[in-house]
Amino acid sequence: MTSGTLLRLALTPVVLVGVVLLAMLLPELTGVDSARSVLAVRYADAEPDPAVLAAIRADLGLDRPLPERVLDRLGRLCTGQLGASWLSGEPVGERIGRAFQVSIGIVVAALVLSFVLGCAAGLVAARRPGSLVDRAVTGSTRLAAALPEFALAPLLVAVFAVGLDLLPSSGWHGPHNAVLPVAALVPVLAAPIAATMRARAAAMARENFAVAAEARGIGRFRLWTRHIAKPALPAVLSVLTYNAAGMIAGTATVEVVFDLPGLGRTLVDAVIAQDLPVVQVGLIVAVAMALLVGALGDALQLVVDPRTRRAAA
Repeated sequence: MTSGTLLRLALTPVVLVGVVLLAMLLPELTGVDSARSVLAVRYADAEPDPAVLAAIRADLGLDRPLPERVLDRLGRLCTGQLGASWLSGEPVGERIGRAFQVSIGIVVAALVLSFVLGCAAGLVAARRPGSLVDRAVTGSTRLAAALPEFALAPLLVAVFAVGLDLLPSSGWHGPHNAVLPVAALVPVLAAPIAATMRARAAAMARENFAVAAEARGIGRFRLWTRHIAKPALPAVLSVLTYNAAGMIAGTATVEVVFDLPGLGRTLVDAVIAQDLPVVQVGLIVAVAMALLVGALGDALQLVVDPRTRRAAA
């Protein structure tokens, strides 16, 4: 685990640089004529006049050599000149910034709730292996793991928004709009956390130190939360880190279902409209967010696991 954690942390900036280069090369890699895309977006009924296309290519810098174009795009990115949307003319930075604020709130809330609920469910199940509670938690985690967010989201809308009329089904007007999207993301991430905590905690409870601590009269709550749960945290954090990137990808589906103006929805709309400046910046921000969550998870492993800290030193 130690070498893998350190390797992932070291490769994080390398992967981010690779994604940035990939995004800068999107106009060439897609094989789509960017000038024609701009013409179609801005002037839907205009004929592809060669003079107009040439003027658009010159405006976009597409008439220059490839290395010069890429260096110019990288320079603009590094200086914060992210360009404007081909569709609306709005600055890309402002649009992506608003979308990022929506997505990061949903992602953080889902990660925290998944961690807390998963750890609590795993500990409850591990206290009495084979009991009714254990079987109920195990069955629930299997069901949650098999129910992806794109299937759960419409069910939540049907029950809580349409049937019970308790929560809004779409839009973004306040924290109440985040309840159902977060609820759609939590189960699929909490399930493997609960399974991992249950397995590790049950194994720890049979160790000599746990038996001796219980014999000395230590309280069961303290025994399970400090002496049993804490050694299991590195494995749980590893699972959380591994699944977080997938959850961030699933956020796009949830944002589309609930009509949220988040990063995933913005990227989907930009891809459909061939709004390349928004796609480029949105892709970089989405990958950076996934890498950041992964790096934070790996860093937390270094904090909670003394063996990992000693190996890193």
